[in-house]
Amino acid sequence: MRLTVIQQGRLRDAQVTALCAEYRKRFQRFGTLAVLEIEPKGDAPLWPKSARWKVALDERGPFPTSVGFSQLLQKWTMAHGEVAFAIGDAMTLHPPTRATADTTMGLSAMTLPHQLAHLLLIEQIYRAATITAGTGYHHA
Repeated sequence: MRLTVIQQGRLRDAQVTALCAEYRKRFQRFGTLAVLEIEPKGDAPLWPKSARWKVALDERGPFPTSVGFSQLLQKWTMAHGEVAFAIGDAMTLHPPTRATADTTMGLSAMTLPHQLAHLLLIEQIYRAATITAGTGYHHA
């Protein structure tokens, strides 16, 4: 599994960054999970060229369950290869990035600070991988 999380702007909270690093470390046995912190410049989308399926995180998107997300992630990676997720900054997701996404997905009906959304996405990616692998991390 090859995944990329594009964070618009920088994560500044050391505790959030440390938790994200822990989940990324745990994920290594399932594939690669790159995190790119990018400042938008002009009208160019933030997606890496290698991304074959692009998911914009948006509170207006559908909210899959953890099991549903694991099924989506498996489907996307099998059909497209590398999957990229984009998270906006405190204001919004860069419009050209959102406009060029293949789909949108929400993490919660509540508005989340972008740093918390980033952490939640990284943890849910790890959880989805453990669900697919059948490990005991997810207790549903």
